[in-house]
Amino acid sequence: MKSILSKIDTILHPLRLIASHIAEPIFLLILRIYIGYFVFFKSGLIRFQSFLDGSWDTQIFLFSEEHPIPGIPGEVTAPLATFGELFLPILLISGLFGRAGAAGLIVMTIIIEWTYGDPDRLFAADHMSWIIALSILLIRGPGLLSVDHFLVGWIRGTCPCPITAFKTAKCCHKKTSCDSHDAGEKQDDKAS
Repeated sequence: MKSILSKIDTILHPLRLIASHIAEPIFLLILRIYIGYFVFFKSGLIRFQSFLDGSWDTQIFLFSEEHPIPGIPGEVTAPLATFGELFLPILLISGLFGRAGAAGLIVMTIIIEWTYGDPDRLFAADHMSWIIALSILLIRGPGLLSVDHFLVGWIRGTCPCPITAFKTAKCCHKKTSCDSHDAGEKQDDKAS
């Protein structure tokens, strides 16, 4: 029985490598771009455009009357929300402090739901999907195709290259440099 499971594991191993080193980074990148750009950044651009057009009073009205945050004037919340909708998605999309960007956008989504949502239900479906997507990014991190990944690899002196990690089937966060990956491959070739 163990030999059958071992053969199945051997067959599935390349598929797991493809999933973890190719499919997952691409999925996380697409998720970061979708939630960061299409949900939040575009909204921030619209708010910023109203500032440039001289219609900023509309934004202040919205944050004062339509969906106010109790105790905070619209003159404060409108620029804060605009800044958050422009800055946090940049962190998320680039994957530079991606978890911080995701956490900030989760807080913004909860505030949006709290001030603008339907009081008869816990969360609107679109807000809940945003929170789920952002939670995945908060828990998992921005993935291999992110500035965070390359910075961590550079700081730790490990290989930040997903292709090398896939080739060697080793995690880039292990204390092994790219040179030792290559040296290990050459030793494996000599041993064969």
